[in-house]
Parts: sequence; C-alpha cells; structure tokens
Amino acid sequence: MGKDLRIGLIGPGHIANKMASTIKNLPGFCNYAVASRSKEKADAFKEKYGFQKAYYSYEDMLKDENVDLVYISTPHSVHLEQMELCLKYKKPVLCEKALTTSLKDTESIYKKFEEAGVFISEALWTSFMPSRQYIHHMLYEKKKIGNIQSMTAKFMVPLMHKERVTSRALGGGVLMDIGIYPVSFVFRTLGFDYDSYDINNITYKNGVDIKEDLTFNYKNGVKGICKVDGTTKLTLTVKIQGDKGTMNIDMVNCPNVITTFNKCKILTSCKITKPKYGGFEYELIACKKALEDGKLECNEWTHQNSIAFAKIIEDLFNCEEATK
Repeated sequence: MGKDLRIGLIGPGHIANKMASTIKNLPGFCNYAVASRSKEKADAFKEKYGFQKAYYSYEDMLKDENVDLVYISTPHSVHLEQMELCLKYKKPVLCEKALTTSLKDTESIYKKFEEAGVFISEALWTSFMPSRQYIHHMLYEKKKIGNIQSMTAKFMVPLMHKERVTSRALGGGVLMDIGIYPVSFVFRTLGFDYDSYDINNITYKNGVDIKEDLTFNYKNGVKGICKVDGTTKLTLTVKIQGDKGTMNIDMVNCPNVITTFNKCKILTSCKITKPKYGGFEYELIACKKALEDGKLECNEWTHQNSIAFAKIIEDLFNCEEATK
C-alpha cells in the first residue's frame, strides 16, 4: 500500500470535513481521492483539503487501484448500497455510524465482507480513543472509585433542524444518529454481557424517535443508563458511581477531561485526554494497523460490537410499531 494509506472519500458533507482535515495533518495517511455526484462539491473538497483526484461517480473512484481505504460519510440510508459497491471492487471500508438502518442489513454486509476476505469497520470514533484504556485502568485496575454501582451517559443536543435526524427515509432518529455514543460507552465500560435492558420515555415524531432513555441491567446489579434527546440543550456527560467515589467524563463522544472524586467529593485524579488531531486519527490508525496485519475488522470496535448496537436499534423500531 506504500508509505501512506491513500484514502478515497465518498460523500464530502459535513462530517467528512473533519475526517479530511485529520487525514491532511496525520502522518502516514493521504487525502488521495474524493467522490461526489456533484462536480462542484467534489472539486471544491479536492481543493480545500489537497486531494489528488476528484471523481464525479463513486464507481469511477472505486476503479482506481491506488485507493487503499474508502471512507463513507453519506446518510445512513445509502450506506448499504455504497458498501456493496465497494465490495464489488474489493475495497476496504471505514463507514460512518450507523453502519446500516437495520439489524438484518448490518449482519448481512459484515458476512459478505468476511466471506470475501475484505476489511470493513464502523467508524465509531469514541471506541478507538486512548481514553478508553485510561478509563478501564482507573476503574478496574486501580479501582479508583471502588466497585461500580451505576453509570449514566447522556447525549442531549438540539437536532430537530437536521433532516438526517428527522427524516425516516434518510434513516433518521436520535438513537441511530447520536445514541450509539452513550450506548457504546456503557458497553465498553460495563461490558456487552448485560442481562436485560429497558427502553423508556420514548417520544416519536413523524415516524422517528426524538428522545428515549435506555437502562442496561447487569447480573451484578449494576445499571447502565443512557439518556438520548434531540430536543433539548447540549449535555454530553458521563457519570460513573462507585461505592468509594465517582468518575466524571466531560464528553461521551470525545472525552477531554476525566476526573475522579472520593466519597467526600474531594478530587483524587484529573486526566486531560484531548486528541491532538481532533479524535478521528485513532480510528484511521486502527484501520491501517488492521490492514497491515491482514485482519478483517478492528479490535477496538468489532463486527459483533456493531451488530449488538444494531439489535438495540431494531428493538426501538419494534417499540414504535407496537405503539401504533
């Protein structure tokens, strides 16, 4: 693959700006090609971030033998067809979350890539950050707050002006758009082996969920609570309560400050974890390592991890159908 991993980007929209900026500044990676059905968007994005090539069809870019990894940042509703097109040309894929709009499609696309021996990963950037290892170390090795009793992770932000969230046709809904952050944070902190979970306080509008609470119940009595809301003011915090103290995390999607306090509310540790390039660099580095090692997935967020979240989405849709 050469010295630099050459990225081909599909969908030069809002989130792609952050990825392209990261690639531009990250050693070992190259903004090689951008593809859009809009010539104007492709040319403008190429110029802005120093891509070597601009393509006006996805298939033309995928025919380019120099593309080492395809990053997909289009709406959820078209991810599946674009991943299948990438598979046609045996192109490794890093696809923005949510990977697809259904459990069936998520399971199916992973199976197809695995059978073809082609790498694919869901771009859940939080799971790739070094802060994950720090949090685990403080909670389970140093036992900084003692035995964990509960955890509350919130992602609450006004999103009702975003069509990608409000449109069912685009794969809308806040759980699919932002809920993956608190849910995956609970999974990665407390484990995937929860005993049961409840979905409460669900509000739907025009066929999509706009807020809900999820509680994951573990056999040891620990509860992981996720609050997802697209109608209120910005709140992104995580609080983990232990029998000897508390851990607070400032941002569930991109931790910058992680603090612990004892039972007397006295600060016992503070860690600044702000990413150097904004946070997307870690998933890129993980993908490059997996490709070099001949793996079909990343250890940081496996296919089974991704499928576990897709199952939650499926159950949420079933809840909506049951209320009709």
